[in-house]
Amino acid sequence: MLDLFARALLAVVFFAAVVGKARSRQGFAEFRDSVGAVGPQWLPAGPIAGLIVAGETAAVVLLAVPGTRLAGYVLAAGLLAVFCAGIARAVLAKQSVRCQCFGADGGLLGPRHLVRNGLLVAVAVVGALAGDVPASASAALVALVTGAFLGLLTTRWEDVAFLLVPAGRNR
Repeated sequence: MLDLFARALLAVVFFAAVVGKARSRQGFAEFRDSVGAVGPQWLPAGPIAGLIVAGETAAVVLLAVPGTRLAGYVLAAGLLAVFCAGIARAVLAKQSVRCQCFGADGGLLGPRHLVRNGLLVAVAVVGALAGDVPASASAALVALVTGAFLGLLTTRWEDVAFLLVPAGRNR
């Protein structure tokens, strides 16, 4: 069940990220600009942004196909680790870069984004270690629905953080 839960959560998060970035030219352009702002200057932002969206798409597919689940977890964890590095770089450099993780103009990148991505890396690791153990149909349904719901909630992380963290510490 843990494997199905983790796969559903991560697949929903990455699917929302792909849809948010690829649904319009402006959305992708804003994401590309944010990649250029947080990445090293010698990396071309356009191709890197395209590779990120392709990697996120591949992660969704790999997580959805039972025989490729482990590769999906590895790809998801790797992408999230790279995202953490870019976010940390922006935070340490005190850059004002908006989160374009899900295509919408989010808040400024900050520690809450590192926490979110760190938790998602943990989900990927736990899911990979859990193994692909068969579950009853009802248990599988509960795991999939719960994972998908928490995945959707994760895509609204900034709103959740706003509600849970005291106003003075919400940056």
